[in-house]
Amino acid sequence: MVPTRRDFLNGLALAGLGAALALAGAAEPAARRGASRPLSDREEFGHLLRRAGFGAGPGEVEAHQALGWEGAVDRLVNYEKVPNDSLEARLAELRLDLTKPQDLQRWWLLRMAYTARPLEEKLTLFWHGLLTSGLSKAPPPLMLAQNQFLREHALADFGTILKGIARDPAMMRWLDIAGSVRGRPNENYARELMELFTLGIGNYTEQDVREAARAFTGYTVDREGRVSFVRSRHDDGLKTVLGRTGRWGPDDIVDIILDQPVAAAFLAGKLLKFFVRPDPSPEATVEVARTLRETGYSIKAAIRKVFTLAEFRSPAAYRSLVKSPAEYAAGTLRQLGVETDGAGLPGLVNQMGQTLFNPPNVAGWPGGPAWLNTATWLARLNFANRVATDRRGVRVDPGRWFPSGRLPADPAGFVDRLGELLLDGNVGPEQRAVLLDFGSESGVALDPARWFDSRGRAIIYLMLALPEYHLA
Repeated sequence: MVPTRRDFLNGLALAGLGAALALAGAAEPAARRGASRPLSDREEFGHLLRRAGFGAGPGEVEAHQALGWEGAVDRLVNYEKVPNDSLEARLAELRLDLTKPQDLQRWWLLRMAYTARPLEEKLTLFWHGLLTSGLSKAPPPLMLAQNQFLREHALADFGTILKGIARDPAMMRWLDIAGSVRGRPNENYARELMELFTLGIGNYTEQDVREAARAFTGYTVDREGRVSFVRSRHDDGLKTVLGRTGRWGPDDIVDIILDQPVAAAFLAGKLLKFFVRPDPSPEATVEVARTLRETGYSIKAAIRKVFTLAEFRSPAAYRSLVKSPAEYAAGTLRQLGVETDGAGLPGLVNQMGQTLFNPPNVAGWPGGPAWLNTATWLARLNFANRVATDRRGVRVDPGRWFPSGRLPADPAGFVDRLGELLLDGNVGPEQRAVLLDFGSESGVALDPARWFDSRGRAIIYLMLALPEYHLA
């Protein structure tokens, strides 16, 4: 039987799963580029915009290159100064019902794709994966309120974030702070605060957990999500936590924990593994931990330090992380300048293995190569196909990719520009030859629009399926 064009495309794309898994598990990420050479200017800025956000839209790499590295980092980190009115107007027009899980997920995915403040959303995603709560125990209005809290405090000091999240209604339900009373303290929050949020296993005792749990007693959450403190239900007795004794309340416990030297190293490791590489060096961890301690756990100072580390700009960090489904989906929309209302987008991201606002457990998503298996890879390809073929309200205008506003007269110009947008220009010679061969069709110069519909869309699909594109 003669293979069809669809067979050809699917065969190439499915072959990418094994390659993507191999790249994601490679011991030396530099090998993915075929060399340990320093990153080019475009690679560096593309890398920065993927890690500090969800990738660069058309023209964004060039705009940040013009600022220089320090200037680009300053612009990304000081996002409070950047107007975001167009995003808010876009979302308001959709009239989403944020009491419905799918509309809530759609709202956030569109924020990631269209925000003028990419680091704001990326940090919100980081905190959502660390300080987890989920729809399985907290309804959409409470999860929305938590998401807004994490966004508003994304660059605050860690102590402020921890003190606020302990009084967040969604977290109080998720880890059973609500209803914990004097004489019967619930230990869930105190345990996860130490184990998953701040210290790590081995850096506290079970007695520390039991004593700290007493400090979080007395708080309730009503049906509308209002938090109340009932003094008669609070244990105000002496408590000994991590070697310090006093009549501690919730804020005191946070302060005691953050006084532990290991707390800064723990958070530094979390930031580096999320923003830099799966196996950060001890030296990088020490540098970021020092910044945290010296600045009172300022996240703004720490994230600036992360982006200015030599390790961040190294070949070892480049394409060393597997994109989460949210990063893959929102990043694709952003990098290609896609216009969409996001209808159906949450379902596609869920099929890829990530249900925003509902992580699998208190430890969040495992991430890394765990994002990729046969089922989730096919879901990624289905999303790529939807984008490439303009299905269901998804519109791609390739003219936006070119300064002239028009498609080039030859397939090579199209392939090379798409490779710049999606892969920092790192399309291998063999990959490029296959794409050009597939894109060759007489008449492209005479009718670029016809060529785009018959061949260009398929090239988009194939490039979105390349294993390298699934690495951040």
